[in-house]
Amino acid sequence: MNIQKKRFVVYFLIIIFAFSLAFLFLRKNNPATNDVASKTIVKQDSIVSITLLSEFFNLENNNESFASTEKALSGKQSCKLSSDIEFGISANKLLRDIPTYNNLRNISLKFNALFGKENPDALYVLSIDDAKGKNIFWDGKPIVFSKTTNWSESTLVFAVPSEFLNADNTITLYPWNRNKKMFYVDDIFVEYIGASIYSDRPANQSEKSNLFLDFETEAGFSNADNIKETSAHSGKRACDLSGGKEYGPTLNKKLLEFGSAYPKIISMSMWVYPLTDNSNAVLVASVINSKNETVFWEGKSTENEFFQKNKWTKISALFKLPIEKFNPEDVLGVSVWNKGKTDLIVDDIEIVYGESAPRRGEESKVDPISIYEKRFGPETNKPPFKTIWMEKQETGKELIAFRPNDIFLVGNFDADADGTDELLCVGKNKQAMFVYNTSKKVFQKVWENISTNHQLWNTDNIFMVTISNGKPSLVIQQKNKPLAARYSFDGKNWHKIGDQQIVAPPSTSVPINLFSGHFTSNKNQILKFDRTWRFDLKLMEDNSILGNIDFKGYPNDFNPKYYEFIKLVPGNFLSKDQTSLLVVMCNCADADFSGENCKQIEDLPFLPNSVQLYKISPQITQIITDKK
Repeated sequence: MNIQKKRFVVYFLIIIFAFSLAFLFLRKNNPATNDVASKTIVKQDSIVSITLLSEFFNLENNNESFASTEKALSGKQSCKLSSDIEFGISANKLLRDIPTYNNLRNISLKFNALFGKENPDALYVLSIDDAKGKNIFWDGKPIVFSKTTNWSESTLVFAVPSEFLNADNTITLYPWNRNKKMFYVDDIFVEYIGASIYSDRPANQSEKSNLFLDFETEAGFSNADNIKETSAHSGKRACDLSGGKEYGPTLNKKLLEFGSAYPKIISMSMWVYPLTDNSNAVLVASVINSKNETVFWEGKSTENEFFQKNKWTKISALFKLPIEKFNPEDVLGVSVWNKGKTDLIVDDIEIVYGESAPRRGEESKVDPISIYEKRFGPETNKPPFKTIWMEKQETGKELIAFRPNDIFLVGNFDADADGTDELLCVGKNKQAMFVYNTSKKVFQKVWENISTNHQLWNTDNIFMVTISNGKPSLVIQQKNKPLAARYSFDGKNWHKIGDQQIVAPPSTSVPINLFSGHFTSNKNQILKFDRTWRFDLKLMEDNSILGNIDFKGYPNDFNPKYYEFIKLVPGNFLSKDQTSLLVVMCNCADADFSGENCKQIEDLPFLPNSVQLYKISPQITQIITDKK
C-alpha cells in the first residue's frame, strides 16, 4: 500500500471515531433519543438538625463557692456539690444571643461526674425565665449514678417548647443537688441544636419545604393590598390589618408542586402586634379543590390567649393534613384572617411543609436508669410511672373567691342520707360552707357567717375535724385559750356541744403533703404531693405507687400544675364512695415566696386564679383495678 492510501485510511478512521463520540454525547444528553424515557427523581428537602451555638465550661477561671481544687477531670478545678452546696455551675444564655434562636429545638448537655459511695439522686435542670425573671418553664433530668471510682460521662437532651422562644427569655442549665450529697461535675459541653433545611435538589429545582415570609416583597401573594411600610417585626414592611380589614395576604401552592408525596403536616408561626385589646387573629391553612370547594380548613386563633397591646407576640400552629382527601390539582393555602376586625399588624410568617426528619443520635426512649439497673420491665415504685388522669368537673361560680391561703375543712357535717361531704372555707374576709348539687352540677352555699364578731372564725385559730359517734364535728381552739370548743352543724347553724383538750397539729411547712381517700377503689389510698421540686403528685396504695397524677379538661392552658401556689382539698363532694379533689390555685407576687403562704396574690391574664374540681374517671379506675 502506498503512502497516500495509508494516509486515507488513517484519516477515515479518525473521522469515524469523532462521529461516534459526537453521537454518544448527543444521545446521553438528549433523553428523547433513548428507547425508554428515564424518570426524573425529585429529591425533597429534609429538615436536619444543626448546632446553632456551643459552649464549653472547664471551670478553670471560676471563683464561685462550688469551685473546688479537690478533684478535676481536666485542669485543676471542678464543680463540687455537697451538703453545703445545693446548686452547681449555671450556664446562662439570653435567647437573642443564640443565632437563629427561632429554630432552637433541643439542648444537648454533655458533662462528666465523679460520685462518692452514695447515689445523690440529683438532677440536671433546664429553666427558662422571662424578661422579668419569672420562671415560665422547668425540666429536670436525672444525673445517672455510677459506682465507678473514675469520672463518668453523661449526655442529656432537653426539648425546648417553641412557645418559649422569645428573644427576651433566658435559658439556664444547672445541676441540682436536691438531697445535698457529695459529687463533682466537670468539663460541661452545651450544644443549642436547631432545625434547618437541607436541599439535595438539582440546580433547576428551586422548590423548598419551608418558607419565611417577611413581607418585604409582595411576590407570590394574593390579596397583598395590606402589605406596606409600617411598624414591622423585621425589616420595614408588614401586613397592616387596621381599620376593620378582615383578610390578609394568602400564599397558595398546588399539591402537585410537592411531588408525589403530599405533606402530612404543616407547621406555621407568625408574629402579631395588636394595636387594641382583645385581638382575634387566625392563622389559617386550607385546601381548595378544582371545583372551588373547601376540602380542609383549620386555624389557630389568638382569641383565648393573652396578646399584650403594642407588643410583638408569636403564635404557632401545627395542622395534620388528611392527604387521603386530596388530589394533585388541589390548592394548599396559608392566610391570615382578622376575625375580630380589630387593629393589628402581622409579620414574619414561617411555614414548614412536612414532618421533621429524625435526628441521628436522638435520645433513647428507654429510661436511662433502667439501663444502668438492667431492668426494662416495670417494677414497683421504680420510674417511669404511668400517668393517671383526673378529669375536670363542673362547679359553678360560688367558689371563685377562694385562695390557697384560706383554711378548708371537709366532712359530712349535716349527716345527710347521701353521705357526701360539705366544704367549709375560713378566710380573713369570708366564712362559708358549701355542698355540691349533683343535679345542677354546682356548689351551693348552705351556711355563711354574717356576724361582725370574727373571733371564733379568725384564721389565727386552730381548726380541726374530729369524728364522734360516726358524725364529724368541728373543733376550734381560739388563740391564747387553753381549751378547744367542739361544734356541730344542724343544717342551718353551728352550735357548741362541748370543750376538749387538743394538741396543735404539726406545722404544714413540710413540702410534702399526704391526703387519704378512695380515689379509685374502696381501699384507703394516698395522694402524695411533693413540693420540693415543681409539681409532683402521685397516687399510692399499700405503700406502692400506682402512677403520677395529671389533669385534663381544664379551660385553655390552666393546668393546676402550672401555678405557683396551690392547695389540694380532697373530699367526697360528688358521691359518698369516691374521693374527688378540689384544687385552689393562684400565682404569688412575693419576692420571698416559699410555697406556703402568699402576702400578695397576683392575677395574671394568661393564667388567671382559679378553683377547679377533679375526679378520676370510672374508665381509668377500672384500668387501675384490672392491672393490680
